[in-house]
Amino acid sequence: MEEQISFEEVLEFFETNGWKLQKIYKPYRVFVKKGELPWLIPVHDKKVDAEYVKKFKEFLKERGEI
Repeated sequence: MEEQISFEEVLEFFETNGWKLQKIYKPYRVFVKKGELPWLIPVHDKKVDAEYVKKFKEFLKERGEI
């Protein structure tokens, strides 16, 4: 079974890095940042598959933001 992370932790991580929750498009949460393409993160039972968080962290690292 895949590791799961609470949506609250994911929300905090995105916001800490300058992204805002724009809307909920079930089951997705849409995060936006000026000048960037949106990130759609699927949420099920208030949990997020850790793979999505890993991909977002890799995206930030590639850009030198973390």
